[in-house]
Amino acid sequence: MAKTLSSDKNIWVIDRFEENFAVLENEILKSKSIPREVLPAVAKPGDALFFSNCKWHIDNEETAARRERIETLFARIKRRNQGDV
Repeated sequence: MAKTLSSDKNIWVIDRFEENFAVLENEILKSKSIPREVLPAVAKPGDALFFSNCKWHIDNEETAARRERIETLFARIKRRNQGDV
């Protein structure tokens, strides 16, 4: 499993886009809105970001690790609901 970098960096996750803004959330559920134009063009909801050198960057390793955890949890819930605990 990929190493979680959130302890090393201040990680924010794109929760959603609202018009020309991105709504970001961090691990303590603090949120903020920033102009969508300051993010990398390929950024999408669910991407983990960090701010460095006056720019936002996608943390691909953290994004993949978070998606893997979500998929694992979803599969466990699905099995439980099917009675396959």
